[in-house]
Parts: sequence; structure tokens; C-alpha cells
Amino acid sequence: MARIDQLLSSYRRYVGLPPKANLPLSQRVWFVVYPPEEERRMLVRIDEFEIAAKDAGRHWHRIDLTGSFADWMDTFDPDERELALADPDIVKEYAETQFLAFLKDKVAAHVKLVPEHLRESTMFALTGAMELYDFVHVSTVVGALPLDFPGILLVFFPGEREENTYRFLNARDGWDYLAVPILPES
Repeated sequence: MARIDQLLSSYRRYVGLPPKANLPLSQRVWFVVYPPEEERRMLVRIDEFEIAAKDAGRHWHRIDLTGSFADWMDTFDPDERELALADPDIVKEYAETQFLAFLKDKVAAHVKLVPEHLRESTMFALTGAMELYDFVHVSTVVGALPLDFPGILLVFFPGEREENTYRFLNARDGWDYLAVPILPES
């Protein structure tokens, strides 16, 4: 069975479990972990994850971060953007605070698109995490979410997991996180 088929099978088991009320955010973050080289194949099959969520009686809302860096840079004054792009250290310095704030606002705007009465039963699927590489850590984005974030945050995570340690794109040092891991079945 192909790896993504195995991930879908694992995901179906989790998404089909009855939801528990009043869980802290750390227990409502699920990581679909797959090798970075599978990113394109995974994105082509995102709809199957949506179908599985809906089959389990959950709502679905995708938050795609693809293009977010360019969108953020478009908010700069043209002269400031040119200056920042000329020096990678300036971009990195800006990204640590301003790009993170931009991403938090983007996620919050997506949450507001879901009718309030549906938010708690919604799977908020975060895709396009590769867009963050070299600017903001996935862990920083997840950690910046408000504790009252509704529903489940389903992070499509190109990388690896060993115990509770996640390594983004198999390149960055890992970080411990208590997310629910969705891994291929053995």
C-alpha cells in the first residue's frame, strides 16, 4: 500500500473517533507526517482527507499557506521591500516577528470564515508549510495560536517524527510537541 494510502487509512481511524469536549489545544493539533519528497503527491490527495472528515461528520476548512511569504512581502512599501530583499538578514529579522504576525492574522481570518456554530466540529487543515522554511518554524506558528482555537488543527507536515520530536523537512533540529501524530500504518 502506498504511503499516502496508509496515511489516509490512519487518518480515517482518528477522524472517526467521537470528539472529546474541552481538550486543550495541544491535544487538538494533529500532524499528518510524511516525507518531504511526497509533498506534491500529498497536495493532490488533500481532497481525500476532506472527504474522510466529512464522512465522519466533521466540517472541513483548508488554510493554505502557499504564497504567504509573497503576500506578506506585498504589504511592504516598494522601497522597503527592495531594501529588505537585498539583505537576507533583514528579511530573516522581519520574518521572526512580522511574518509570524501576518500568518497568525491569516489563520484567524480563515477561522472567522467558518460560521461560529460549526467551528468546534471543523478540521482546520493547514497546508503549504514548506512556505515557512527558512523564515518561521512550524512550531512557532502552532505555538502562536490562541488557546481557544476552535476545532482541530490538522497540520500537513513534510518531515519526520521520532517519539514526540518532529523535524521539519528532515533538515531543522526537531522540537518536542504533544500533537496527535497521523503516521503511515505498518
